[in-house]
Amino acid sequence: MRKLLFSYTTRVLHFCFATFVVASYLLSDTPSLLWLHSALGIGALLVVILRIIWFFIGEEGVKFSSFDFSLPSLKNYMLHYFSFKNIKLRNPATSYGAILMWISAILVTISGLLFIGAKYGSGIFGGLYLIEIDAHMIKEVHELFGNLLIVIAGIHVLGVVGEQILKKSGIVQTMFDGKIEGENQNFVPFQNSKITAILVGGLIVSFVAYLGIFKSNPFFNSEIAHTEYKTVAPVMSSECMECHIFYPPNVTSLESQLNILEGLSNHFGTDASLDDETLALIKGETIKLAPLESPFRFEDLKNNVSITQTSRWKKEHKEY
Repeated sequence: MRKLLFSYTTRVLHFCFATFVVASYLLSDTPSLLWLHSALGIGALLVVILRIIWFFIGEEGVKFSSFDFSLPSLKNYMLHYFSFKNIKLRNPATSYGAILMWISAILVTISGLLFIGAKYGSGIFGGLYLIEIDAHMIKEVHELFGNLLIVIAGIHVLGVVGEQILKKSGIVQTMFDGKIEGENQNFVPFQNSKITAILVGGLIVSFVAYLGIFKSNPFFNSEIAHTEYKTVAPVMSSECMECHIFYPPNVTSLESQLNILEGLSNHFGTDASLDDETLALIKGETIKLAPLESPFRFEDLKNNVSITQTSRWKKEHKEY
């Protein structure tokens, strides 16, 4: 007879995690939706955190003691798949799979937050934008953990299919009704309360919706002051953008900026000379905006080297 093992809350956490992981992965190659990719990834991290809390306050079927991490047990499961009898509530393959997925989700989300901090100066790690750090390397690590998470999830799904079709365990039905063959588990009232599940699910969905709708949030908002240079430096931005993209005056030091203005007659092989009045206006804007020491380390410009040829530019744009 099928008896209740998993509470409503456990099932809500399970489906939220699966939905967020899959949706976030599918959106990872769509640049215009990367903000939603990030929101879903952070949502998956929240689910993992709540699931860890549920280890301690949830029903017996989800506590850490219900997992089987015995290596001999895992070996026995692999060698005697059809005759294996669970020592604990979860078989060893499921136990390892779940833990590895949660660890991977934590690592992929943290590395993603580190990347947007280092690359764009945004989010809780936005300060990384101001130091010498390889954002491309962080992105590679993020993608590695993301792919690892999907691989583990895929193996987990194959395991579920095997249990359902080959062993006829009814595990798919268990994911929906929370029941298995065996004895009833004892529940503290709030553990299997629909109200608890609704509150937990509402918290998760509301949090992800907040991240997706309000982009000026602590996870996405920039710690770097992005200046509207067309407003504060209209002459500089107008003149520079006639020939190339606009490079803000804070990418190098004031000394480097003034050196560039002094050498406009040979501006990287081009005569970009300006009349005295325009040049004076741009110098005024430069003195007002350029820092004495730039945090961005494009200081190769002192040697009249194009910004696109500096070591930092090449490192940050080597994928292109």
